[in-house]
Amino acid sequence: MEPEFKTIAESAVSLSQIILPAQTNPAGTAHGGELLKMMDNTAGACATKHSRAIVVTAGIDNITFHAPVFMGNLTICSANLTYVSNRSMEIAVSIEAEDLLAGTRQCCMTAYFIFVALDEKTMTPKAIPPLQLINQAEKMEFEAGRQRMQERKESPNVCWLPLY
Repeated sequence: MEPEFKTIAESAVSLSQIILPAQTNPAGTAHGGELLKMMDNTAGACATKHSRAIVVTAGIDNITFHAPVFMGNLTICSANLTYVSNRSMEIAVSIEAEDLLAGTRQCCMTAYFIFVALDEKTMTPKAIPPLQLINQAEKMEFEAGRQRMQERKESPNVCWLPLY
């Protein structure tokens, strides 16, 4: 039986929320951990939509803070698949902040999230539907994602102990 291909657009997700005082530091900007949590939730929804399975975060790469997110900003977190192998998915996630009073938007944060789909009974990795790439931009991003996944496999995967 041939696997059912799915498009990137089918699983793309956006989540929005207003940044509240409890999510900010004394400078009035959002805690990085709050933004990462939002990104992880958005990426998880994207991975679940694609795989239709329980998913877990396997890694996060290239976390970049481009600009601060201020209290009262509307954050728009967007996620889409960039690469899918047999058992893992790379998802590009970004956060834009909208100043609702000024009506301006700015890209504030980007990262790549790696997810694995799990078999519901054994909780072991399971096969993921392949991607149907529609246009040249998707094909280029898929190839870049394939290269990033290869680099991840080649780099040491060790847990280090604190020095103190």
